[in-house]
Order: sequence, then C-alpha cells, then structure tokens
Amino acid sequence: ILFKTISITQGRIFILFAGFAWSTGGPLIRLLKNTSEWQFLFYRSIGLATALFLLIRIKSPNTITQFKKAGIASVIGGLFLSLAFVTFVFSVTHTTIANTLFMLSSAPFIAALFGWILLKERIAKTQWTAMTVAAIGILLMIQDGLSGDTLFGSLTAFTAAVGFAGFTVSLRWGKNENMLPAVCYAGLFTLFFSAFAAVFVNDGLSISRNDLFIATGFGAFGLGFGMVLYVAGSYKIQAAELVLLSLLEIILGPIWAWMFFSELPTSLTMIGGAILLSAILFQTLSGMEIFQKILQTVTVKKMQ
Repeated sequence: ILFKTISITQGRIFILFAGFAWSTGGPLIRLLKNTSEWQFLFYRSIGLATALFLLIRIKSPNTITQFKKAGIASVIGGLFLSLAFVTFVFSVTHTTIANTLFMLSSAPFIAALFGWILLKERIAKTQWTAMTVAAIGILLMIQDGLSGDTLFGSLTAFTAAVGFAGFTVSLRWGKNENMLPAVCYAGLFTLFFSAFAAVFVNDGLSISRNDLFIATGFGAFGLGFGMVLYVAGSYKIQAAELVLLSLLEIILGPIWAWMFFSELPTSLTMIGGAILLSAILFQTLSGMEIFQKILQTVTVKKMQ
C-alpha cells in the first residue's frame, strides 16, 4: 500500500471511513454476553496486533528494520496507547458511550498541553481559548456523575484521552510519521497486560464464539483497519482538517447507542459534550487556511 500516492480526496474519504470504523467500538462492546473487559481486551489485541504486523510486513519485507526505525518513541507511544485502549473499554462499560466519546475528544487539547510542557511547543492564543472552553465542558461531564460507576466511567474516559495525547506527543518527540509500529506495540502491551489481569482476577481466557468473533473482528478490522486508513489519510490531510474529519467517530458513536440500545446521555453530558465539540471546531477552523483567509478578508474590509 503506497500511502503517499493517494489523492487529497482519497485521504479525506479514508479519514471518514476510519471515524466510521472506530465509532462501532462502543456499540460492539454492548453486544458482549459473558465476557469481561480484560477478556475482550485480550482477544481484541490479538486481532489488532496480527493485522498491523501483517500490514507492516507487506509494506516492508524487513519488518525488524521498520520497528527499529520507529525507535524508543514508538515504544513509549505504544505504552500510552495501550493505557488508552484499556481505559476506553472500562469507561464504555461504566458510563454512556456518548460520555466516553465526548471525554475522549479532549485528547487534542491535552496533547497540546503536553507538547507545550515537554517539547516547548508554542500554543497560540486561539488554542488557549479553545482549551479553556474545553476544560469547562470536561468539568461539566465529570460533575454529572460524582458518584458510583458514572464517575469511574468519566475518569477512565479522561485517562483514555490522556493516553491518546501521550501517544501523539511521543510520536512528535521522536519525529516519527509511521504510527503503525507504535500501534502494534500498543496491541502487544495490551495483550500482555490483559492476559495477566484476566488470570489474576480469575476471569480466565475462555469466552463464547460470539464474543470471540466480536473482539477479534473489531480488533483486526474496526480498530486495526481504521488505524491504517487514518495513517494513510494523514499523509495528505492537514492536521486541522484531520481533527475535523475524525470527529465523525464522536458524532456516530452516540447515534449507534441511541438507535440500537436506546441509550441516551444525560442533559449535563450533552451540554458538556456540546461545549467540548464547539471548542474543537473553533480550534480546528482557526487552523485551516481557508478560515484564516476569510478572517483576513473581513479584517481588511473593516479597515477600509
């Protein structure tokens, strides 16, 4: 697969399909019958790691070289992404899919904050404004469930956002455009952690065929294929537009939950999520060239 030979239009389509594929994760977890979070993570990781390893192998016969090129940054990024994988699943099983996805959408702001602290990356005034607004949305959603499972679900969702942010910053730190080895590492780390945890809490690794099909199928095709499409699209799409197009996951996830499981988020979650998404849209649009040109045109006309 020659990622760099695709057109901009194809890149946009790839990103949208990636968002669609990822949006099915929460609803599929709802379909599990007698499988624990650790068991699901174990078999999903098998599907994910296998699919990505095969893809890396197809792209380059010398697979070991690809992992060496990725460097220590990919290993660290894989650890952060593994944290995100684990906490995302526990969040979905303890709160609404909408709450989980809304909270997860804060990852770009957390990544910007990490980049500012660790990599000395500059944050523009528009980003600080968007981050402040996003923080209000996050606090509202956490406030919505200050007791029981809902609070645990919100906190694990926020931890997942931190994990995704750490993954992003690790790759920027290593100046590595190839995310596939890092995602493969994440699958392997999660495979090890979940196997140990499943045995430690006496869940075991035996699950039904139905749940095995869901876990490995989503790992290989939903999560794995989605990540491949995202990587392919990222070669042609600007970062701001990339964030905007990938919001499809945040929009579709709650719709699937409502359509198939009659799952409706609380009013406070919807308000907090709307504030958070507004902050993302504001930051994304402010980073797009066409939006900047419109602002410049309006400014010039006012001066005249």
